[in-house]
Amino acid sequence: TCLEVLALSVKAAFQSRQTKLGTLELLRVKVEVLKHLIRTEHELGVIKEKTYLHFSAQLVEISKMTNGWIGYTQRGA
Repeated sequence: TCLEVLALSVKAAFQSRQTKLGTLELLRVKVEVLKHLIRTEHELGVIKEKTYLHFSAQLVEISKMTNGWIGYTQRGA
């Protein structure tokens, strides 16, 4: 799923403004899935709190950037 997030980000970067919205919406879903997976792993004790906090903070930032990119794309359409 991490590779899917990276691949979708790169794909959206190379798409025209008119065609990237669908890719960005899929990217947003994949990021949310990752956030839930990381939270579940932490709750089950699979990963330590420090690791959880690190990944969680990064995923929150990726989510913000993706939502901003979606907003930018929608405003320009």
